[in-house]
Amino acid sequence: MSSVKAVLSTGFQSEGELVKVGSVPYPKINDDQILIKAKSFAVNPTDWKHLTFAEADYIVGSDVSGVVEEVGSKVEGFTKGDVVSSFIRGNVSSAKGAFTEYVIAEQNSTIKYANGSKFSNEGLKPGSYPTSLIDTYEGASSVTLGLCTVALSFVNLGIKFGDESNSTKSILIWSGSTATGVLAIQVAKLVFGLKVITTASPKNHDFLKSLGADAVFDYHDTDVSKQIRDFAGDSIAYALDTISSEYSFQHVYDSTANSSHVAIDNLLGLQPLQIKTDENRKVSYSTTLAYLIWGQDIDLMGTIFKSSTQLVENYNDLFVKILPSYISKLKHSNLRVLNPGLESASEALELLRQNKVSGEKVVFSLN
Repeated sequence: MSSVKAVLSTGFQSEGELVKVGSVPYPKINDDQILIKAKSFAVNPTDWKHLTFAEADYIVGSDVSGVVEEVGSKVEGFTKGDVVSSFIRGNVSSAKGAFTEYVIAEQNSTIKYANGSKFSNEGLKPGSYPTSLIDTYEGASSVTLGLCTVALSFVNLGIKFGDESNSTKSILIWSGSTATGVLAIQVAKLVFGLKVITTASPKNHDFLKSLGADAVFDYHDTDVSKQIRDFAGDSIAYALDTISSEYSFQHVYDSTANSSHVAIDNLLGLQPLQIKTDENRKVSYSTTLAYLIWGQDIDLMGTIFKSSTQLVENYNDLFVKILPSYISKLKHSNLRVLNPGLESASEALELLRQNKVSGEKVVFSLN
C-alpha cells in the first residue's frame, strides 16, 4: 500500500469547502510511535478553528479510535491488535492527523481498551445515542482529547491523587455538560474523590448528577455565583472553566470568592487582567493546552505556550500510570453519529462551526 485516503485542509473558508478527501503517502512511524488502523473519528472545536489558518493539504482531525497496526521498537504497553483511541495534533502537517485510514499516534495520548475485543466492527448506524460506558469505536473516538485535556488541567490545578483531604475539597467545573465537562466531573469524582459542583441548563442536571456531580446550578440564573458561594462555603479549592469566555471566567472567579485560596484553570489562554479581580484574594491561575503534553512549546497565532519536562512527567504520571485503571468506569457524552466515510468530515466540521451541536459529540466511522 503506497497511499491512503485522508481528510485534507483546502485553505478555503466557504461553507462546505473547509476540507476535501484526498490521498497521502502510507505513514511511517518513529521508534516511539504507534500506527493505528482507524475505525472511527470525532470532531472537536479545535479542528475547524485551526482550519481558519491552516495551509492546504494538511491532514485534519484530533480524535480517532481503531486497532494498533504497528508499534515502534521503543513503545511500551501496546502491541499489534490492541483496540485504542488517540488524540492527535491535526491541521499542522501533511503527514500527521486523525482523519485518515492509518494514523500516527503518540504513546502518552493513546488509550488501550481492555474490553476492545467486544467492540463491534460494524459500527453504529447514523443517529443519536445516549451516554454509556465506552464499548464502541464511536464512543472511544469521542473521549481522548477530552481526557488528555482534563488530565493536564488537573495537573495544572495541582490536584493530588490519593490525598485524603480531597474528600473535604470541592472543584467547580463550569459548564459540566460540555464534552470536557462530562469527563472532568467523572475524573474528579472517581479518580480524585473530590466533591463536584458544576453548572448546566436544567435539562442536564439529572444527567450530570448521575455522572457524580454533587450539586448542579443553572448558569442562566443572574445570581448563580451567589448560589454557588452559599452552597460551597469555603470548600472550593479548584475550578475549571470549560467554556473559557470572559463571561464564564468572571463567574468562576466570583463563585469561588469564599475560598481562602483557589486554583483556577481555563482552556483558552484567558488572563486575570481580562476580568474584575480583588487584589486581596489568593488565587492561582493557569491555562491548559493539550498540545503541550508532547514536550514542545506551541505557537498559536503569535502566543507562545510553554511546555516543560516536569509538566510532561506530571501529566504522564496521571494519564499513563493512573487513569488506565478507571477507563472501564468512564462514560462518554451523548453521541451524534453521521454517515460512515471520510466524506462526513465536512458535514461534521460545519455542524460545529455553525454552532448546531449541543450536548452531543459528533462522530463518524471510516466505513
